[in-house]
Amino acid sequence: MISRLELPDFGKFRKTELNFGPFTVITGPNEAGKTTVFDALFDALCAGARHEGRPLWKNLAGRYSALRKSAIVWEAGAPPLAFGDNEFMEIFAIRGGEPGVHHPENKGASAWSLAAENALLNAGLNPAQMAAGLTDKAESVRKGSVQAGIRRLREGIKDREQVIAALKAERDAILAGAAQTARLADEKTARAAELETLNAGVKALTAEIEKLSAAARRAVVMAGLKALRELTEAREAAAAMAAFSVNEIAAYRALRETQIEAEKAASAGEAGLAEKQASSTAASAALERLAEREQVLRLQSGCALGLAARLAEFASEPERLTVGVDKRLRWGIWGGGAALALLVAWSGGIIPYIAAALITAAAAWAGIKLSITETLSGHTPGEVTAFLAGLTGEWAAVSQEDFPTGDLETARAFLAKAAADHQAILAAYEAKMAEIGENETMVIMAGQTAAERKKAAEDAAREAGEWLKARHCINEDNYQAKVAEYKKLAARAVDMQQRVLALVSGLGCSGEEELKDKLFAENGDLERRGIEPAQGAEADLARLRRQLAEMAEKAHAAEAAFNRVSAELGTSRAVSEARLGGLPARLNQAETELEAEKAELAELELQAGAYAMAAGVFTRLAETSAMAFETLGKEVTGTLRAVLPEVYAEFKAFDAEGAAVTDAGGIKRSVKNLSSGMRDLFMLAARLTIARRARLGPDGLAPALLVLDEPFYTLDAARERAAIKLLNNFHKTTGWQVIILTKDATLSATAKAEGIPVTDVTLSAIS
Repeated sequence: MISRLELPDFGKFRKTELNFGPFTVITGPNEAGKTTVFDALFDALCAGARHEGRPLWKNLAGRYSALRKSAIVWEAGAPPLAFGDNEFMEIFAIRGGEPGVHHPENKGASAWSLAAENALLNAGLNPAQMAAGLTDKAESVRKGSVQAGIRRLREGIKDREQVIAALKAERDAILAGAAQTARLADEKTARAAELETLNAGVKALTAEIEKLSAAARRAVVMAGLKALRELTEAREAAAAMAAFSVNEIAAYRALRETQIEAEKAASAGEAGLAEKQASSTAASAALERLAEREQVLRLQSGCALGLAARLAEFASEPERLTVGVDKRLRWGIWGGGAALALLVAWSGGIIPYIAAALITAAAAWAGIKLSITETLSGHTPGEVTAFLAGLTGEWAAVSQEDFPTGDLETARAFLAKAAADHQAILAAYEAKMAEIGENETMVIMAGQTAAERKKAAEDAAREAGEWLKARHCINEDNYQAKVAEYKKLAARAVDMQQRVLALVSGLGCSGEEELKDKLFAENGDLERRGIEPAQGAEADLARLRRQLAEMAEKAHAAEAAFNRVSAELGTSRAVSEARLGGLPARLNQAETELEAEKAELAELELQAGAYAMAAGVFTRLAETSAMAFETLGKEVTGTLRAVLPEVYAEFKAFDAEGAAVTDAGGIKRSVKNLSSGMRDLFMLAARLTIARRARLGPDGLAPALLVLDEPFYTLDAARERAAIKLLNNFHKTTGWQVIILTKDATLSATAKAEGIPVTDVTLSAIS
């Protein structure tokens, strides 16, 4: 596709670049440079066919000089296109007002129609006309015709043979008395009979050899046609599996490896989630146990506080109180508090650190407070024991642990420990709560991770499955089997192509198409002659040719003997010529004239046969041409039905009388009787079809482009939309680039309304 047209120096353009797209509309008023752009495209695309002496190039040089400069920049990856100058102007360039679009108005044949007729009608000849003319030459009896000459010569030969017979009778009567002449005449007759027998044998052997050669030749021809058919089938089968021409299994295996790794990661994520959930469940169970323990210790702590108050009141009675410090208890409380604080802080997070700090402070306070001992003076041991024994009942209501009744200090320490245990369990509860919160966060994060990994594994599995599905395979083995099958088909196609190339070279053909045409023609000729194929006829042919050589040698010897006897007879007759007068000369002259007339008759009969044979050949060509016209009509119909769904087009010749359109109502009209809009649409469809056929080769549709210069200036808005739709369908089906030059500012909008992604180029600003 043309990406950019560069005009360093071309007409009015200097250092100008025009960017093109797949469907480009170049708009500008008169004298804006549209024709210059068209000429620049022609100059660049047809540079290989440049010949400054031909009219097209001479006119271009006259308008822009021989120093004009233009260049085409092709889209990356797109092969550059090149055209012959006549090919471009006659087929791929459609200019408004030219016969290519308005052909029925033209008295003569348009350039593009002649190009198409040359392609379809065997180098421009009309086979039907040629067949009719040749048949007339072969069968006509009018004056001066071949048949009239044949009749004249046959009548003359009959008269001359009668004259010769009379002369011979007269001569033989004169020579009847010559014994030597009679003997030589008899010997000549015998020699002539022998020679005739040998010549008949040679002719029979020659006919048999020709027949057997034709049978062997037909076997070779049919083998060639079979090879062409098998080559076509192998190519089509290989083309159907072209997706497997390159083994891309490495890409699939990479996808499978990604899938396996993703599934492993998903399994690991699910295991991590299960681990975090188990940890969270264990922490919740531990919290429930701490809650149960806290309730018990809360009752014991409340009871201990009440008992401690009563104990203090008992100790505060007028008796003397002695205060001391229990160091072992103090250090024990501090050590336990520090250990508990470290345990809480170890779990991490802000809340555990705060709880650890509170536990440390509580332990410090309790260690100082509870390690102070007070000794009462004035109460007897018995009174103390009795007082403490009175407290055991209340304590037993909240705890199964024995209450100490030995002394006041032990009782006070016991009650202080109950309060400290309650504070410790509260700190542990808060720490466990923080741990559960952290575990829940980790469970959520682990769940998200597991879900993401699971989705990644599913995406990887789906991508691997889509890879196989896109290639219509169920698994890797199935794909590998198809790759192997393609290799076999490609190898078979290469093998068959080598066989066909050998036939092409052996028969002196330029390519497969010429070989196919030649084989079909030869096979048809052999079949019409009733020749059946024969395999392995080489041995018989060699034997018959040896027999023919031997018999030909004998015939040559017999001919030599016949000539010798004829010479002797001539000598003997010469002796009697004096008596014969001018009779031999007259007889010789008559025989010479008879042979000349027979030769002329044979030539005319051969000429008439040649005319008849050629008429048959051109009749078959006419049938082929009719099929070509029918094919062209169907293709034009298919193109037209994109905008006129129920029309039917047909061709019988490339002129106004030979093209017709049948509308939706079943009414058939010749193209010259159509409305101007309908006629222009028909000829545009025909022009697009001819362009497509011109680029259609054995490997499919070749790349090309269309350049249209003011193609719709005679159309109304409705017909213009229909023409744009025709161009759009053509552009979509062929992939060809379309470039339109017009002064109609609304044409681009019309094309866009049809859904065409138009690239606009405006020349209005160019002076």
